[in-house]
This record gives sequence, C-alpha cells and structure tokens, in this order.
Amino acid sequence: MVLLAAFIGIVSGSLLTLATPGPISAPRAGQVLETVTPAQLGAMNLRLEPSLQPLAAPEWLSAYGVRLPAAVLLAPEAEAVVRSNTSGVKTVVERVLTYATVTSRTTGRSRGPTIAHRLVWAVVGTRAAPGSVTGALPELWLVDARTGRQLVELTVLRAGGAAAAAAASSAGP
Repeated sequence: MVLLAAFIGIVSGSLLTLATPGPISAPRAGQVLETVTPAQLGAMNLRLEPSLQPLAAPEWLSAYGVRLPAAVLLAPEAEAVVRSNTSGVKTVVERVLTYATVTSRTTGRSRGPTIAHRLVWAVVGTRAAPGSVTGALPELWLVDARTGRQLVELTVLRAGGAAAAAAASSAGP
C-alpha cells in the first residue's frame, strides 16, 4: 500500500511538472512599447531594452492592503508618479518596465539627467495641450523603477514625421 501511494505521488508530481509552465526567465521578444515605434524612439534619442515585468497582486487582494514584496515600483505607482508630477495628464495607455538609455546626438553639453541602461517605467499617454489641433499631445515619461522619481518627459513625434520632414527639406523645390 505504501509503495502504491509513493508511486502515485511520483507519477502525479511528474505530470504536474510537465503540465505547468516554467518560470519566465527571459523578456518577451519584439518591440518594447506597442504604441511607440522604434523609429519614434530613435527620433527622441531613446533606446529601450526589454525587461521582465513584475508580478502584480490581483485587485481583490490589493483592496485588503496585501502587497507582494518587490524591489521596484509597480505599474500603478509609476502612473501615480507621472500624474502627480505632470499637470494635465489626460490618459495613460501603456506602462512597461524596461531598461532605458537616452543619448545626446548634439555636440556640447547635454541637458537633463544622464540615463544609461537604467531600469525605468516607460509610461505612454497624453497630456492636455491647448494649442494643439486635438487638444492633447502624446507623451512618454520615464520613471526610475527603484526611487520613483520622474526622470524625463518626452513628446512623442508623429510616426514618420521627422523622416518625412527631412526628406521634404532635402528634396528641394
């Protein structure tokens, strides 16, 4: 009887090991952001590298104040930092944990913080802009994932806007 129970335990353990997915140990392949293209990131002198996304507790568990231990901010906290530091945030459409590098292509002294392969939350959304046609500007905010400080706010250029402007200016009359 004991041998039968041990055998059933080993078989069921093996089946469970095969049936359950393994832990995610590599970030997903492809674009880091779904709403901002790599060309738009390049126009902003920004390079993003994929990172594993932190696990968030379900809403019903968070309502009771239960929080998983984490060394980084979670997505709702990063969004709250953006909303508290930037007036006129209308919508937030994407929040992704990523490694960011901001480069300066100009010669001379760059302004703003130096960001080199830093773990950040890339928060994409819109901000109120009374002078624009739509009344809103697409923005990309970078929030330090460890300290919770907003590092930079970048206006997302229209897809193909910089390349189309360069082609039109070089084409001549």
